[in-house]
Amino acid sequence: MIHQNRQSLTTLRLQWLTATTIYAVVLLVGYRYTLQAWHSVDAIQWLILATATAFVQMGILWWALQYNHRPTEATLLSFLGYGNSLTLVRGLLTCLLAGFLFAPLPTALLAWAPAVLYSLERLVDFFDGYVARVTNRETKLGSILDIEFDGLGILIAVALAVQYGKLPAWYLVLGVARQLFVAGMWLRHRQGLPVAELPPSDHRRVIAGFQTGFISVTLWPILSPQITLLAGYLFAIPLIFSFGRDWLVVSGVIDAGSPIYQKVRTYAKQFLEGWLPLAARLGGTGLALYMLWPTGTVFSGKASSIAWAGGGAHPLITAEPHIWAVAALLLLLGVVGRLAAVVLVALACADMLASGLYLGNELLLACAIIVAHLGSGKFALWKPEEHFIHTRLGAASTAKS
Repeated sequence: MIHQNRQSLTTLRLQWLTATTIYAVVLLVGYRYTLQAWHSVDAIQWLILATATAFVQMGILWWALQYNHRPTEATLLSFLGYGNSLTLVRGLLTCLLAGFLFAPLPTALLAWAPAVLYSLERLVDFFDGYVARVTNRETKLGSILDIEFDGLGILIAVALAVQYGKLPAWYLVLGVARQLFVAGMWLRHRQGLPVAELPPSDHRRVIAGFQTGFISVTLWPILSPQITLLAGYLFAIPLIFSFGRDWLVVSGVIDAGSPIYQKVRTYAKQFLEGWLPLAARLGGTGLALYMLWPTGTVFSGKASSIAWAGGGAHPLITAEPHIWAVAALLLLLGVVGRLAAVVLVALACADMLASGLYLGNELLLACAIIVAHLGSGKFALWKPEEHFIHTRLGAASTAKS
């Protein structure tokens, strides 16, 4: 088996060389494009940062090739696999994104490049693990790449959002939250302090998914900093709570297996996943109905000043009354409540763009984000989205906590 693993490792290193070559070619093409849009100094800076990111990623890949085996096996696989290949595509998109750090604010079509690159990276992330599972190619290498590329991508995207004034500077701490968490556990190990094992939970994945989705949206040029800064506080709360609870568990402050913790957790889940979403549904529905009412303050005369792709009213504004009504009804009944909440988030943002921020659309945004994060809560009639949110594609089920 040792000889076979050596042969496989040699083959994998040749694939590493192929991947590195593809990275280099794509970065050179990107440099040629930025050279047409920016001054040569800015284009060179873009290439340097993109190349530095690629260097980090290829270094991680080279080191982790030795782990290209299934979790329960020791035999090294000689092919990276389609799932890992998709992860490398994600990495390449992150490299292209990194080039925009410290660069002038892009204009025209290039202004959409950071948002498109990170949104595509998030979309590919949705499928790379699924492809690995359905092709029976889940490996330790894949897990390493997924975690490291995720962390690097989030940090770069948050840094760009801060650079563009879309998120407050303190959000950078959340961008490196996982790295700080791992470093904290390493320090405890080094100091001989106990480090408890985290109980399994798919809520971490759900919160992380909403977080990265939000970060990608903040990069969209159409959204004003007023909106994204407000939303940033709302999206930061569940992430801070999640990392805070997990740190208290691993540091031994909380015993996740104790009867007291389990009792408190049960009551907390009843409130956070039951009654709070119900209150948010009722509040969000009331706010939507108020905006739909003829005397409501929905889309003032400022709406006509928002143009979209060559003129005319924003499509969300044009279709707004009907979408509000359907989304509000679904939210009230708890029918695909998370989806209805996401629609209301989009429309609340459109109202903010048209009329500015006021208490009504701010509260609606908060109510919609609560339901999107926590679910429809008590007395919801139909929640089919919960299965897809709490089950990874290609996996039978995941643990809830």
